[in-house]
Amino acid sequence: MEIKFTKDQYAQLMRLVYLGNWVVNGYHTDDIDEESDALEDYIYSKARDFGLEKTTTYEEDQNAWYPKSSIEDEWLADLDEYKNDAFWDELEYRLADRDLVARYGENAVDGMSSEERQDTERQLVDNYYEEFQKNGLKNFVLMRPN
Repeated sequence: MEIKFTKDQYAQLMRLVYLGNWVVNGYHTDDIDEESDALEDYIYSKARDFGLEKTTTYEEDQNAWYPKSSIEDEWLADLDEYKNDAFWDELEYRLADRDLVARYGENAVDGMSSEERQDTERQLVDNYYEEFQKNGLKNFVLMRPN
């Protein structure tokens, strides 16, 4: 099978492969997904075929292709934006789920219909969203039991 790409499409593919491999392997040290790394290396190795050789560099000591730092900085900006959005979204939902169980009890929450649970959770999420939009983490306090 052959897939044809324009130069712009290939540049976008390189970006998406970088971001995808970062999600898969970014926090791993011991259990790296070698297949993802190998695919990323392969995609970068073909950059020259699309006139994108200025976007990659080959590291002989590692026998691997990497994006140049200027390109990587652009892609990391996209990743930082995603991580920021994911942080707030995840925080809002986790706090809402915690509050849902604290308010109604685990059995009652488990007994809620999907629609009822989503509606109740949505109200809690919206409250956290408004708070974090207005104050960020300024009013966020971790209380530890004595």
